[in-house]
Amino acid sequence: MVRRVRAQDVWLAMVALGALAILAVLPIAFGAASDWGATLASGDAAPASTVSLLVASGWVFVLAMGVVAGVGSYGEIDESAAMLTIRPPKDVAGGLLLMNAVAYLPYVVVPFGVGFAGLAAGAGTPLPLAGGLAATAALLVSAMTVGYPVGLALKGAVRRSKWLSRLKPALGVVVAVAYFWVMFAGHLPALIDALSPVLRGPPLAWLGDLALVTTPGAGASTVGAVAALGLTVAAAPVGVLATVGAAEFAWFTDEQRDADEESEPAAASGAASGTVTPTGSTQLGDALGLVCRRRGTVGVAATTLVRAYRAPLQLLFAAVPLLFALPMVEGALATGTVPSYAPWFAMLYGAWAAGVAAPLNLLGNQGAALPGLLTSRASGREVVHGTVLAVVAPAAPVAAVLSGAAARASGRSTPESVGFAALALVVVAGGSVLAAAVGARFPRFDGVDVTADRTATPPSKAAFSLYSILAVLGVSAAGVLTDEVYRLVIHSLLAPRLPFGLSLSVAGLERVALGVAVVLVAAVPTAYVLAVRRVSDYHIE
Repeated sequence: MVRRVRAQDVWLAMVALGALAILAVLPIAFGAASDWGATLASGDAAPASTVSLLVASGWVFVLAMGVVAGVGSYGEIDESAAMLTIRPPKDVAGGLLLMNAVAYLPYVVVPFGVGFAGLAAGAGTPLPLAGGLAATAALLVSAMTVGYPVGLALKGAVRRSKWLSRLKPALGVVVAVAYFWVMFAGHLPALIDALSPVLRGPPLAWLGDLALVTTPGAGASTVGAVAALGLTVAAAPVGVLATVGAAEFAWFTDEQRDADEESEPAAASGAASGTVTPTGSTQLGDALGLVCRRRGTVGVAATTLVRAYRAPLQLLFAAVPLLFALPMVEGALATGTVPSYAPWFAMLYGAWAAGVAAPLNLLGNQGAALPGLLTSRASGREVVHGTVLAVVAPAAPVAAVLSGAAARASGRSTPESVGFAALALVVVAGGSVLAAAVGARFPRFDGVDVTADRTATPPSKAAFSLYSILAVLGVSAAGVLTDEVYRLVIHSLLAPRLPFGLSLSVAGLERVALGVAVVLVAAVPTAYVLAVRRVSDYHIE
């Protein structure tokens, strides 16, 4: 299990980012807790309700994480057939429960430990640490022994239902978007307020009593503290037994799958021969044939689209920036106004996502099919054409509609909105060609573990970085040259931050933007030639 955790590059990176965010707020939490401790020591028990609410909220958080762990990859076993032959299910299930509890230990102990240390510092006595640590331990044990078996039971229910198995990816997306919507769009306080009747009532309120029972001036109930300890002691063995039963329910079943998911698509052979054979998608080939007559190009484009449909995790890396759009969407819904930068964001994201989705690693994405593709009748030009076509065909119209609609909603005139839509088409197409050149120059073939049993091959770090810079420069240059508001915003951001005492006027910014635009426009045909040549001359060592 430890090896599995270490192998999951994407989630480890997200955990590291989460840890940095927690570390950043620890000094603030310590200062606030210190003030509360001083207030409690003075005889004012007002902060006690806030501390109790935070402890109860922590319990709900660990409960939710336990459910997610049980439903997800942390409810799975490495080499399950061998493992369940060597050890009984109760040992394996108990080990997984313990592993998940230990995995969340730092995320509970560190913030609560710092908080109760602040209370102790403010109160001038170490006594708050005793109740705080007892409550933290009770919180982790009780929440995980409830949440993890629930997650395993849900996993078993999904595996036994073909309908739920089909909906699982969609449900996962909904849960992920809801989580980031709450966290990034500032809805967490509102959610806690909505749950406050439950969080402030027993039995969750008893955890607050346990946390504050040793804090002077808090007025915590000793009966509630004893009840919290008693429930935790009772929940532990019951939770372990429930985990064993739920694990058997989840593991000893045949997962329901659709017939077309049980066989791998013949995408590689289709691309290599220049025919559109994957999943029998003749309609897709006919649609692509309307804009391109070369069979090799159509075959590569169809294969790329089918691969994206069959392996949507590959698109995960292109969806990450959408998280930063959640506050903008929330603000627009709350105020009824769309910010002036929204059409430029839609254009930038459309170009960036189209490039990252396939062209930015057009060689590495082929995987085991790369030798067949390189030795097929499809030329390097057709490979580049097909890869670019596969992302431009769906992404460019969407980016144009979103950019134009955002421009109109932000108060711009209809002709200006049409201009935004037309510019988005050009930017997405040109950006995809640049991405193909960058991706062909810096390919990546080794995948990363997104979950325990699923891998994806993202573009290389060099390709990611270089293309992101080019996309931002291109859209920013277009914005400075065509949009007065955008021009003033960029100038206000850049002018005060220039190094070495440099100064930049608005007119100077326009000249710089014009130079960048000219260079990037000239770079598109050059990038096309380089991409075609790189694919045509590529050899596998």
